[in-house]
Amino acid sequence: MLTVIALIALALGALTGLRALLQPHWIANTLKLQATPDRPGGFAEFRASFGGIFLFLHLFGIYAVLTQGEFHGAIIAATISMGWFGAAVGRILSIILDKEENGTGGINRIWIVLELVIGSMLAAPMVSLHFPAA
Repeated sequence: MLTVIALIALALGALTGLRALLQPHWIANTLKLQATPDRPGGFAEFRASFGGIFLFLHLFGIYAVLTQGEFHGAIIAATISMGWFGAAVGRILSIILDKEENGTGGINRIWIVLELVIGSMLAAPMVSLHFPAA
């Protein structure tokens, strides 16, 4: 059951990456970022960082969970979860340290919850290996 939860989180990450790869304007708007005309290459960065990296990292996670056995699949899913947890930590620090730039934090609070949920979903199989049900 926890492997299925991890696979759902991996699929969400892969779909997010695919959409960002194909529609960089969507991810730019979602993240409230913009490419500037005076510095070309911004949309390549959206496609690469938020598209290609997300897509292929999460696709490999799906492959690993489905083919590499319970232990190795769980380790790879947990490794990907650390990226999601790291993003949440970065946002928490930004809320604390960047008050002038962020105001009250607004949407960052929602993203923190989402990142913690997806990270937890990905870490679930690893946790179950260390704390099996009685």
